[in-house]
Amino acid sequence: MPETQTKEQKVTPDLLTLIKEYISTRVELTRLTVIERLTVVTANLITDSFVLIMGVLTFLFASVTLALYLGEEFGSYALGFGIVALIYFALALIMYFIKDKLVEKYLHDFMVKRIFNKKK
Repeated sequence: MPETQTKEQKVTPDLLTLIKEYISTRVELTRLTVIERLTVVTANLITDSFVLIMGVLTFLFASVTLALYLGEEFGSYALGFGIVALIYFALALIMYFIKDKLVEKYLHDFMVKRIFNKKK
């Protein structure tokens, strides 16, 4: 007794070929999208690292300059460096108390925007 199949149950070779091509195209699109995201993130990481290093060096030299200036004004370089250290300690305390409410939220939003909206 031969089996009977309806038209819907039959899968033509053309349809299988199209499905395979579609899956292949989707895999390639996903791969290219991941590569694009990685290149954007890598480029941002490299340039942002350079800017961060230059900023830290500028901040360091400005701090030493301020400490030396204050030391000269007060007649004691140790006092000048101590005053600068107290300024940084005060800034650290302020940051500690406001970080949960203000800083972390904005940093999180900034990083998400940098990763997902930085297409050229």
